[in-house]
Amino acid sequence: MMTTTTENIQIGDERFRKVQIEKPNTDLDLAKLEKFYDRHRKAVKKYQEKNKEQLKEKQKKYLSKLKDDKDRYEEHLEKRRNYYNNVLVPRKKKILEEKHEAKKTTLVI
Repeated sequence: MMTTTTENIQIGDERFRKVQIEKPNTDLDLAKLEKFYDRHRKAVKKYQEKNKEQLKEKQKKYLSKLKDDKDRYEEHLEKRRNYYNNVLVPRKKKILEEKHEAKKTTLVI
């Protein structure tokens, strides 16, 4: 949200001129923003659950258009590969290591 304030600023030879400036409203309560975000997330989830077929159709159209543009599709595939290698693989390794450590601590001889 933006708030409009009037400020006096010096421009050239004129001493002061009143100008309206829009600034972000910093007075918003963070809890209100979090509530708004949570409500929005829940509404999106509800919409997606309610309209599964429509979303599948949209995704098919998007992917077919993406595949038609070879450069964008190659970029998309590269991002997917990077995400897999840089995020999913390390996450899986960490989970496996944690499970392995948990087994070591529970083993009693």
